[in-house]
Amino acid sequence: LVASQSLELSGYTQVRYTHTDEDINGFRIRRARAGLKGEILKKVNYALQIDASKSPVLLDARVEITFSPYAKLTFGQFKVPFGLENLTSSSALDTINRSQTVENLCPSRDIGAQGRDIGVTLSGKFSRIEYNLGVFNGEGSNRTDKNEKKDLVARLGFHPFDFLTLSLSYYQGKSTLFGGNSVVDRDRTGVDIYFVHEKISLKGEYIAARDYQADRYGWYVQGGYFLVPDKIQAMVKYDSYDANRDIQGDRTDVITLGLNWFFSKITKLQINYEHHTEGLTGTSENVILAQFQAGF
Repeated sequence: LVASQSLELSGYTQVRYTHTDEDINGFRIRRARAGLKGEILKKVNYALQIDASKSPVLLDARVEITFSPYAKLTFGQFKVPFGLENLTSSSALDTINRSQTVENLCPSRDIGAQGRDIGVTLSGKFSRIEYNLGVFNGEGSNRTDKNEKKDLVARLGFHPFDFLTLSLSYYQGKSTLFGGNSVVDRDRTGVDIYFVHEKISLKGEYIAARDYQADRYGWYVQGGYFLVPDKIQAMVKYDSYDANRDIQGDRTDVITLGLNWFFSKITKLQINYEHHTEGLTGTSENVILAQFQAGF
């Protein structure tokens, strides 16, 4: 094995402006990330990523060993291989915010860990099928395990055509109840679809969750169309989340209308209008967001 001299440095920052019906408005640095990738030895890679706008700042710290196209071992801290929008980089999101369904139900996002955890996965591709199997602590990023149980995840993707991907994700986890000694179920099942062809893109995702004695679920569907090829993209998204199936009328819906203006692949201006509807209270809220992302 021979060490490689390749080294890739990347980064981006997002400056966001938010205005709500309650006249709550202001600017913030949403993300300020820097990443480093390279090779330790031939077929042995590493990746580090930090976010200076958050605490703790460490996001990713992983090592990848590629045995063949059919088998790659990844270990360290990185995103749990579950879902579509969760695995999409924050710099590549079609809308400014991720869906509430993903933020509330996706493993490690549901506990405020930005989809990341500490563990190991085996992944690979066979023709038009790709797989990912993993074992994680289940506590999120930068945290040690709090029980003897490990969480299991599996993701299977199928590409019947170059422009279409269908995927199924499953997560079997455990969590400590109310900080005590009781360990309860924390399971997730998700399906997603991704279609992109020329100017048109369609994405959708459904996640069902079982947390102790509560069943939760959510879904979203979104469409995009490039008004000007590779430059100006119009977006529409519908996102619905039910925090408890046993409680009637507690669903929260969000409709998003957006416009993306690309100056380069990673530098862009995004403008979103969000309409939030709360089922239990019957109230609604309008939110206007603008975000400029600069990256390299």
